[in-house]
Amino acid sequence: MELRFLRTFVLFGNSSLDYFYYRMSEKIDEFDELSCSLFYQDEDDKLILAKCDMECLAPLLLEEMKSYFLSLENDYYVAVTTEEKMFQYLFRHLHDLPNYSANLLLPLMSDFKILQQVFRHLRDFYPILKANKAHTEYLYPWLQLTADRVTQFCFDLWTGEYKRYYDGYQVSQCSSKIASLLIDIIPLELEVLYISTSKLMKESRSTELERFVKQIRKASPRILQNYLILIQGHMAGAVAVNYAPTQSINVMIEFLLIFLTDIPKRYIHLDKLNDMLAHIGLLTRKISILLEESSEYNINEADFSASDLLQEIEQMKRDIRQIFLKAPESSQLRFPMDDGFLFMNLLLRHLNDLLISNAYSVSLIKKEIGMVKQSLEFIRSSFEKVRQTLNDTSQVVKDCWVRALDVAYEAEHVINSILVRDNALSHLIFSLPSVTDKIKLIVAEVTSLQLEDNNGDHPLDAKSFVEPIESTSSPFVEVTVGHEKEESQIIGQLLNQHESELDVISIVGMPGLGKTTLANKVYNNTLVASHFKIRAWCTVSQKYNKSKVLREILQQVASSEEKESEDHDLAEKLRRALYDKRYLIVLDDVWDIATGEMLIACFPKLKRGDRVILTSRISKVGSQVKCRTDPIDLQVLTLEKSWELFEKRVFGEGSCPAELSDVGHQIVKKCKGLPLAIVLIAGVIVRGKKKEKNLWLKIQHNLDSFISANINLQMMKVMQLSYDHLPCHLKPLLLYFARSQKNKRTPVSELKQLWMAEGFVDYDIPSKGSLEEATQRYLDALVSSSLIMVDQTHSKKSMPFSVRIKVCYVHDVVHDFCSEKAKKEKFFKLMNPGARFHASDFLHHRLTIHIDDSQLHKKCVLFNFNKCSAGSKHLISLEVSGSLLNSSYICHTRSFGLARVLQLDSIILEDSLMEEIGSLFHLRFLRIRTRDVKAIPVSWLNLQNLETLLINTRYSTMVLLPGIFKLSKLKHVKIDMSSFFEEDVMDVDNIMHQPSRILEAENSKLEDLTTLSKVDISYTEATSDVLEKFPNLHHLHCHIKEPIDPPTHCDWFPKFDVLNKLKSLIAIYENSGYPDKIRQPNEYYFPNSLKELRLSGFSLRPDLLSAIAALPQLEILEFVSCNFVEDKWDASEHIYQRLKTLSMRVVNHSEWEVDTETFPKLEELILEDCYKLREIPCAFMDIHTLKSIHLNNNKRELGDSAIEIKKQVEAFTGEDRPQVHIDMKKKLKKRLKKKLKEENAQRTQG
Repeated sequence: MELRFLRTFVLFGNSSLDYFYYRMSEKIDEFDELSCSLFYQDEDDKLILAKCDMECLAPLLLEEMKSYFLSLENDYYVAVTTEEKMFQYLFRHLHDLPNYSANLLLPLMSDFKILQQVFRHLRDFYPILKANKAHTEYLYPWLQLTADRVTQFCFDLWTGEYKRYYDGYQVSQCSSKIASLLIDIIPLELEVLYISTSKLMKESRSTELERFVKQIRKASPRILQNYLILIQGHMAGAVAVNYAPTQSINVMIEFLLIFLTDIPKRYIHLDKLNDMLAHIGLLTRKISILLEESSEYNINEADFSASDLLQEIEQMKRDIRQIFLKAPESSQLRFPMDDGFLFMNLLLRHLNDLLISNAYSVSLIKKEIGMVKQSLEFIRSSFEKVRQTLNDTSQVVKDCWVRALDVAYEAEHVINSILVRDNALSHLIFSLPSVTDKIKLIVAEVTSLQLEDNNGDHPLDAKSFVEPIESTSSPFVEVTVGHEKEESQIIGQLLNQHESELDVISIVGMPGLGKTTLANKVYNNTLVASHFKIRAWCTVSQKYNKSKVLREILQQVASSEEKESEDHDLAEKLRRALYDKRYLIVLDDVWDIATGEMLIACFPKLKRGDRVILTSRISKVGSQVKCRTDPIDLQVLTLEKSWELFEKRVFGEGSCPAELSDVGHQIVKKCKGLPLAIVLIAGVIVRGKKKEKNLWLKIQHNLDSFISANINLQMMKVMQLSYDHLPCHLKPLLLYFARSQKNKRTPVSELKQLWMAEGFVDYDIPSKGSLEEATQRYLDALVSSSLIMVDQTHSKKSMPFSVRIKVCYVHDVVHDFCSEKAKKEKFFKLMNPGARFHASDFLHHRLTIHIDDSQLHKKCVLFNFNKCSAGSKHLISLEVSGSLLNSSYICHTRSFGLARVLQLDSIILEDSLMEEIGSLFHLRFLRIRTRDVKAIPVSWLNLQNLETLLINTRYSTMVLLPGIFKLSKLKHVKIDMSSFFEEDVMDVDNIMHQPSRILEAENSKLEDLTTLSKVDISYTEATSDVLEKFPNLHHLHCHIKEPIDPPTHCDWFPKFDVLNKLKSLIAIYENSGYPDKIRQPNEYYFPNSLKELRLSGFSLRPDLLSAIAALPQLEILEFVSCNFVEDKWDASEHIYQRLKTLSMRVVNHSEWEVDTETFPKLEELILEDCYKLREIPCAFMDIHTLKSIHLNNNKRELGDSAIEIKKQVEAFTGEDRPQVHIDMKKKLKKRLKKKLKEENAQRTQG
């Protein structure tokens, strides 16, 4: 095989000769070794080929090649004759290449086999070509160019050209090359087929020609399908998708692809089917010519009739009806859920999203989708009038509603099948017209019913699905009442210095009593937080998984290296992580004794005051798992406390009107002292007309039916009441929490992004503000209804900074209810570790899969295309969660054509699978993990609807430009390691973009981008030009890299001031390692819009501090690992007008001067690891807004000064402020706490 390769390239290599000779010289060295292995026998054997002989042979071969190429230029006929032989050789090489380059080609065999097939056709055409020179002469240059390109491809594989790329990139580059080859040479095959069947060759018809035409037609469906897919992807990144001619071409391509995917198996006449295939070949040739004649830069100005192509489609539809023997049989689909209004609401949003989409598959049936949407809106609005009394209405009305749901469900099935090409042809030709006819009949029937509004002024009537709900007060204020005694008791036990042994504090009681709420209050108590160096919270739940629980705790307490552990050593890793630090672990919702004992056995037992808080519904768990402390058996609230909680939830700081007091007390009494029942009922009242007595009386009446000895059943009924009277548009938002594990805290910002991506928020809200504002209103409504709880926590993703973020979660009882309801409504499918995949699993709109690395073997196929394609047409959202899989598993995504949300961050995706994601045109939210992807894949240019992009790149830096500009709807981009240009990447051999060329070619801006996280910014003239392309950026997290080559001027600091809407900037400074060569910037550019500035690694020079102080809106300022010039910060020279939080960690200053006016509105001061600083300036006692001082690992004197400030403030104002929280070495902390206690005692006595 090696010898055949060498022969071919010696004879036929003719492009880039100098480079060719250099590569051949390398290959001859390999040929030398091969020859020696072939001829070597023994030391005395004359067949041995000496090294010097090969060295002499190499230049002779190269010289012979030069002479041969010169002869080719002077002899056209010899070239043609030689080409015929060359095609024979090249076809043989294409056959051999999979054996030679298996690692590269085996993943690409589908496309490679197409290449082999097309080239075989061209080889077989050569004898016909020579026999018909008069008609085929124009094909010679085209054939020669094709041969050259295939030769180059084979040559690159043979000489190891792709081996210079890193492993993952080799397949990607080879795939791109094969795709490019097919785009170039399939049009030649189309031309060959055209001329072979044309009138020009009619007179020279032969058996050989007929056989050839039959052969090429037999293979044409697959080849045409492959070609159309390739050019559709190519056009997505090259032209404007909304331009009419481009739309028409792509609609035609989509139709042809549907036909070629589902070629009729049952037909009347084979000849008619063959004629249709021949016609499709001609249409594909026409499209190819249009694209060839118009470059990718001016295709939008191509002069052709869009209406002609659309008329062609309609004619083909009529012809296909004649080809089919009969329409495919289909069974009547039945609506399988309970809540028809919820389903109808979600379906209408789905249809609306399709209508505003620019997907080519949608354009093909956009007219029908619009008709279905309009009709279903009429049906839904008509039945909305009788929704409250539907169960009591006539059987005729109820039957009509059932049929309407059935036909709506069928319409969804048919439309989705067409869009994902699942039996799409028969659905397009037969099912879609049939279902539209059924809908028209339903509309006529509904019209004849003349339904009238029977809901009236129903006191519990859910508000209109388009009417926003206003929250009564700040939705993020948690109202808690009761259990103050238990809270104080637990805090005392946690801080007890006399009990050094590990202790377990158990909180037990029935559901809804507030066990988790109480544990959460204690967990977040400032004294408790400062007392324990490590804290972790984990919800165990009834479906206990030891590995999952231990990993969740480990992720909160361990370093990044320890987090990625195998299951068998999790317990040992956790012991090591907890060994040298006092810890507090909360185990929430433990269901059995063995589970509690097994988990606590994984914690080290040292005499330093470690604590575990355990909550359980089962009293025996608390009494058996305890160490020394008896469990706290939580009791129901007293009637007085119950009324206090109810009144605060409904009226805030106000009081209940007298006329509602009696009925209100009756309602509270029926809640039996259960805090959760009280707040849920209060939420129903808040959503309704809370001062109307009819509403209160109705609730009192409903609660009478809820009285039950079974407390769990009663709580579920209260939840059902609260859920039933949620507006339709809020129900899916609440059910969405069931996808997460119990008590999981989800960042508010991420949750809102997911809600929007899922399609839960209307995209056509008239006069209601932006989509983000509507989403916030939805969240506020659920929080004010007491169904969702909001908390604050520190974001681990913002390390080394201390960034607090809002998170939300639901109560265990709410989670249980949502899980059951979601299952009943088929809202999503949840698969736990070990479950086998079935096609029916993909029939749901949302699928969440919890996986366990120990249950998957290497190279496991998570989603087998053949098994899941039939059901995956409905899948909108896919999440794979669980422990990070250490190996790369095959996760095919191409069958999820309608997916809007894809979360695969527990799997490391390889390059070839990354390319598959590009086919998911409707994708809006993407979270993945990759290994070595250097740039945004070309196929991703198709993701025209993507809004959120979250990538963990692990080992390599991803270059954003120019690909990111094609994703015009991006709003949030968070990539662990990214850069604008390839200058910021150490390994840049494979990325060929230059900043100036990128920016010249890209005039577009990402108008919607608001978040850009963890991007490297190096000095370049083009950086400010790039930043200007993000005019609405609100949050930027970046690494500023000091220039390695010192610029001639000092004006190299990034010009962030062009981002005039930026609110938050996190900047980490990375020096070049040559501090003497780099001159510090003489000016710093920050936008006046900044409210939050966090800097790490900076030299805090006076000009930088002046620039910061000049920011008029700044509220949060944090310095981490920064150095003040001469170890001094003279802040008295500036006024930080609006600064509320000042945080300094690992900062080197020993002197600090502050004036009384320096921080006029400061509320919080945080100092951590400031080892040189000995005191807080006394001017801080004159800051009247100062609420708290947090100290962590500082000098003793610093703690003394904080206590002195507090003492002075109390002496002069009588106010108990600021709160001083100190966390440092044990002895120092003990002494300072003793001092604080003495001060408090003196104040009490005074």
